[in-house]
Amino acid sequence: MLVFAHRGASGYAPENTLAAMDKALDLGVNAIELDVHCVEGELVVFHDRRLEGKSTGTGLIHLATKAALAQFTVGGQAIPTLWQVLERVSINSKGSCTINIELKGIGCVQPFIALYPQALEQLNFTPEQLLISSFNHPYLAQIKQSFPHAVIAPLLAGIPLDLATIMTTLNAYSINLDVGFINQAIVDDAHQRGGKVFVYTVDNPQDIQALKAMGVDGIFSNYPDKAIAAAMMPITTDYSGWFE
Repeated sequence: MLVFAHRGASGYAPENTLAAMDKALDLGVNAIELDVHCVEGELVVFHDRRLEGKSTGTGLIHLATKAALAQFTVGGQAIPTLWQVLERVSINSKGSCTINIELKGIGCVQPFIALYPQALEQLNFTPEQLLISSFNHPYLAQIKQSFPHAVIAPLLAGIPLDLATIMTTLNAYSINLDVGFINQAIVDDAHQRGGKVFVYTVDNPQDIQALKAMGVDGIFSNYPDKAIAAAMMPITTDYSGWFE
């Protein structure tokens, strides 16, 4: 089971900051998840659409200026650009880390289309190491149209009537599901379509064991070291009925 450090090792360091990415690598993870918004044409790593609550700033992030954003902090840490994170992780992991980039905000697609080939050519990522996810499925369709080899993952916060059909529609690598909305049928359907199933956000060891028993391929966790330990434990409990 693959474990992604959710927003970096966000249980130990301010989420989506370089400190969280560094901590994730220090813990020995080989997969990291992060979120991006577009600010004045540049992709920055931040989760919410509003700055207040998670940073010292206020207002909608996509309406901020880069100059203003440079003055704001998250838990005392600067808000990094996507390029800064990709460069940092590429160097510090010696090219061994997969990064799940969630496109969240308005205007993310064109800057990402410009950045993507540079990340492959200049930072030596392979397409398989850059998993591009979004709840905005048209974003993913645009990226797949521009880069047929790109690895994409539609995010879902519910169980569709047609289960994992979106994987076939988008030619996706995986579906990324909310831990509160998962059943065996959608896991099996995704696998039958040749795809993988990743589940967010999972910190509870019993949930991790139950998902492992269902055949889930990976999880996103705020405490990736603990999640890895739980995922490695043998299954000794019947988890039937745990999620459905």
